[in-house]
Amino acid sequence: MLDQFQPFIHNFIDNIVDAKTDSNCGYRSIAVLLGMGEDYWSLVHKHLLKELSKFSDDYIKLFGGTGRFDELRRSLLVDGLSKVCNLCFAF
Repeated sequence: MLDQFQPFIHNFIDNIVDAKTDSNCGYRSIAVLLGMGEDYWSLVHKHLLKELSKFSDDYIKLFGGTGRFDELRRSLLVDGLSKVCNLCFAF
């Protein structure tokens, strides 16, 4: 998979995860890189939501207002019928 990236960036890539391609692939990749295994994707998702809630004031400042913060938070609040792969191409 390394050949999918431009050669100049190769030295900056530490690890590549070939996670199951589904609506949770970004969370699966993070779980694997944290040493937990793909099946712990929901734990990563849960902790991300808790992080955003706990430090919402800091993230609102970081994103420059509540609009972008609320958009991000809503994108993570998906149900079983309307999952969207929010993180598949974020890395």
